Amino acid sequence: MEQSLDDLIQASSYPRLLGTAFLERCSPPIRRIWDYWDSRRGDRPLPGRRDIDPLSIPADLLPGIMLTEVLQAPPWLRYRLVGTAQVALRGRDPTGQPVQGNYMGAHLGIAGDDVMLNYRIVIEKRIPVYTYNPVAGALPGGGSLRQVPLRANSSLLMPLSSDGTSVDMVLCYSELEAP
Repeated sequence: MEQSLDDLIQASSYPRLLGTAFLERCSPPIRRIWDYWDSRRGDRPLPGRRDIDPLSIPADLLPGIMLTEVLQAPPWLRYRLVGTAQVALRGRDPTGQPVQGNYMGAHLGIAGDDVMLNYRIVIEKRIPVYTYNPVAGALPGGGSLRQVPLRANSSLLMPLSSDGTSVDMVLCYSELEAP
């Protein structure tokens, strides 16, 4: 028997906060991308992809942005836009690739169950998911665009909906730093 989403969340020890609980502890860049997403929805529960204009996102946040498309059949999730710092963290560009096997941390052998659960929460519950799990990126010589180790301190996944009800894209921002 398949576990319910709530049971999976409760059983998971992955460091995440659901909804807006993260606002009390997040960094200024995470707060700024939240404010951007929140301003784009207006009086609707969710903004749509059409409301997200990369040119209106603060330039210093763009390298940490990703847009992930929600598909109706496997592979279920596909990266549509991946910022340069996200690419550098992975050591390659996953644009157009499925999330499974290409998510942040896959290069380190981190299991994807909790990553996929984060997306499932955003999609099914239609709420943001904030994760705070430092992940090291590509090392020098490992394909990093910046040729320095990178680390993602936290990420925020936010739902997008073209019809106002069903989540068809996820806007993600990861706070990245060079240690």
